[in-house]
Amino acid sequence: MIELVARWLEAPLAVRDAELAPRDAIVVLGARLGPDGELTPILDERVVAAAALFHAGAGPRVVVTGGITRTARGPWAASSRPAARTPARGRARRAEADALADGLVAAGVPADAIVIERRAQTTAENARFTAALLAPFGARTLWLDTQPFHGRRAARLFARAGFDPLVWHIADSVQYRDRPRAVRWLVREYAAWAKHLLRRDG
Repeated sequence: MIELVARWLEAPLAVRDAELAPRDAIVVLGARLGPDGELTPILDERVVAAAALFHAGAGPRVVVTGGITRTARGPWAASSRPAARTPARGRARRAEADALADGLVAAGVPADAIVIERRAQTTAENARFTAALLAPFGARTLWLDTQPFHGRRAARLFARAGFDPLVWHIADSVQYRDRPRAVRWLVREYAAWAKHLLRRDG
């Protein structure tokens, strides 16, 4: 039953697979860190995917975007961080972007190929602040690196920020391996879509 529910919820959010090709940049979207500022499995798979894209020649630079937010609840969690401002209690010790950058360096991505954006609290801010950082490079075409359930909304917001984005599909994502958690993430993603469509934020 859980599998059927997950598939039903995923269908409208599915993004068609795009073939690997060079683009101006690879953008890794942030999510909540673990209690000690560590990468959760959600973020770790984004790092692995981004490093693989970089080493395959998919982009000359990797943007990591995400500010200091609340830590993941439970063992780990995925969140589009709908609340832009949160109390100090339960906040991470560092920006999501810094943790992502450390993971990329450990995966063999040169530090000088990484662009760090440390302010974003929402997906819409990921897009806006990334646009400002990439403007000097004239970057327009992007690979977006996030879980499949988040890709369609992320692409919409980055397109609104002036980019031509493609979503890299993480075929072995934890979304497909842990279906009970996937259903919770998908329900939250629909809530984020409703907020985006009604209020035009991310």
